[in-house]
Amino acid sequence: MFVLRISVTPSAVEHIKAELTRGLAEVKSSHRVEAIGRGLGLRSYAALRAASQQPAPPTATVTGAAFASYLKEHGFQVEPAHFYRAAAQVAIRRVLDAVPRLHIHGLGFGRPQRNADGTRQTSQQQYAEFLEHRQECLGEDAAEAFLRSLALLARVKETKTVRSGTGSYRLKHIAENYACTYPEGAPLGPDYVPNGMLLAAAVHMGFKHKTYVDDLGYDAPNATFNMSKTVIDDLDAEIRPRGGFAQDRARRRALA
Repeated sequence: MFVLRISVTPSAVEHIKAELTRGLAEVKSSHRVEAIGRGLGLRSYAALRAASQQPAPPTATVTGAAFASYLKEHGFQVEPAHFYRAAAQVAIRRVLDAVPRLHIHGLGFGRPQRNADGTRQTSQQQYAEFLEHRQECLGEDAAEAFLRSLALLARVKETKTVRSGTGSYRLKHIAENYACTYPEGAPLGPDYVPNGMLLAAAVHMGFKHKTYVDDLGYDAPNATFNMSKTVIDDLDAEIRPRGGFAQDRARRRALA
């Protein structure tokens, strides 16, 4: 399970409204916006608007149950997941603004790849591809992967310094094997998690990260974090008991 918190800014409210208008067109607009207020911990949409316009907008815990309950009272059966995905996209947008080299597959541009005709990508081609990968971070699938990542990272202990063995690529594989749920109990994982969404979730939760370049000086897509390697090792063995790490650990312990 995860806990999702977002800053209730005017732009956040507008983004959630727009996503729910697209995804829940059958729900009356007046009911949708009132439900958003409840889902963000306010008594009404008017109270939500007033809170968002404060000099320092509050941080709200996203509560899909309150959102869905209000709509049910008014004759609409809606899964809380709709609200969580819309709010997750708000959180992801903030991370993209804070980390301008983040995209769906990780960080930076990497080495130029070969085109179909055998030539190397130009810098313009690389940048166009990078922008496409940035845009992929804002879809519903990416939002669910972000939430799966939050669920896993809620179990990870923060450390003072960035540690080895805490790579995003390893963590994304653990996250996509994690049998997690939405707060109300609906299944969320296991399912695919792109590297960039694991990174986005870690940044959103306040973890520090360290980036790298390869031996030719190109951006590496992965990062490491100020997380406990011991906790990650335990999670890896628990969640992927047939994985290489878990099997090696079991053999070492048997020999000991």
